[in-house]
Amino acid sequence: MLSAQTEKGTWLLGGSASLVASGGSSSISINPSVGYFVLNHLAGGAQVNFIGAKGGSFLSIGPYAKYYIFGDEKGRFYASAGLNIGGGSKSKFDTGYSLGAGYALFLNESISLDMGMLYNKIGTNGGIFSLGAGFQVHFNRLRGSRLE
Repeated sequence: MLSAQTEKGTWLLGGSASLVASGGSSSISINPSVGYFVLNHLAGGAQVNFIGAKGGSFLSIGPYAKYYIFGDEKGRFYASAGLNIGGGSKSKFDTGYSLGAGYALFLNESISLDMGMLYNKIGTNGGIFSLGAGFQVHFNRLRGSRLE
């Protein structure tokens, strides 16, 4: 059952990556995460945000929540929010947040291709808006023990 991907009790492991080019400079953003569906369609967990550019890099960690809405067994739209704590090669330790939205296309029972946008804001620096893609692997501990 593909709809089991966002059921309570399912683990979520994955991440996304994006390339941002603006004003003659570019940066790469890599965002791995691990989560657990505490309710149907609502996962909470931990994320890492790495942003690298020619002038330096920034690494942060923090909790996040992801809510899957509007969809069916083929895919669902989602919204996410997270808090970040970290620092960089040319910045001090600081806090921030991330907001995201996108669409998860369910390729099979365990894997989704996520396409979306992410906004990262760190301290008093300007925020970074990016479009990216990633994969999520959905593990349901009960799937393997059920007799079909």
